[in-house]
Amino acid sequence: MQLTVLLSQNKAKSQLGAALFVAMLFLLILSFLGGVLLSSANQGLKVVSAMGDRVGAEHLLEGEMNELIIEPNLQGVIGAMAPAASMAVSTMVTGADGTMNHTVDSVCARSFTASSNNAITQCRYVRVDATKTYGKANRASTSIAAGIEQPML
Repeated sequence: MQLTVLLSQNKAKSQLGAALFVAMLFLLILSFLGGVLLSSANQGLKVVSAMGDRVGAEHLLEGEMNELIIEPNLQGVIGAMAPAASMAVSTMVTGADGTMNHTVDSVCARSFTASSNNAITQCRYVRVDATKTYGKANRASTSIAAGIEQPML
């Protein structure tokens, strides 16, 4: 009987180190998986932040284009532009980065029936290109282009 008790105690003592090793191995694997998940979440946050910056820049561009369109002096400026002339959008909208280019004078694209009340046949076409930089160190940019048709008397 005494021999069996000694054998049982020896087996228990020899397995204590193995259980610790297996537990440490599982902790190492779980730590590695946790690090991978944290890194993946961090990348996701960076992508979402970059998309937010881009959407913000696009909204700023649309706002600048709307400001240009409602500018009271726009009609006179377009009417005074020489053929193939260009000018900076920032002269009309503060902080805007872009150009207005006089492209062509031709017949108005709008359809109408000629009468004494509606004798406008010539239009001046101006192309507006605007750009906005965004992101880390302003390395990314987005742009918008619009055409303006100005009837000429």
